Amino acid sequence: METDEEINQLAALADRLTDPITPPPELSDIAKGPEAAAHGRALMLREYGTEEALENVLRRAGRKRVGEQALGASPTVRGRISEADYAAFKRLEERTGKNQSELLREAVQLLLAEHRHDVPSRP
Repeated sequence: METDEEINQLAALADRLTDPITPPPELSDIAKGPEAAAHGRALMLREYGTEEALENVLRRAGRKRVGEQALGASPTVRGRISEADYAAFKRLEERTGKNQSELLREAVQLLLAEHRHDVPSRP
């Protein structure tokens, strides 16, 4: 949850970015790939002031890591399913209100329990 100061800073940034009086910058060469990432990081660094402040903001983004308290990405599992299974999966998402990640974590827990592996309790 953001503090009042953070909320005010975000509101000020939104005001600056959406001010109709301020003309948009002239288009020039469009950066792509690593060059675009470097420009974006430089922009965010100018906005947040220090690498430490920027890292703190980037760490807070997104959902909390599953399981451990350590920072960084959670392990990822990928696979392919048939179009029919995917359509059914999308209907399950709509019906349950859970997103794909939540449903997949639940499915893995059920599968591991079925095969009697040591399943850690879910948060």
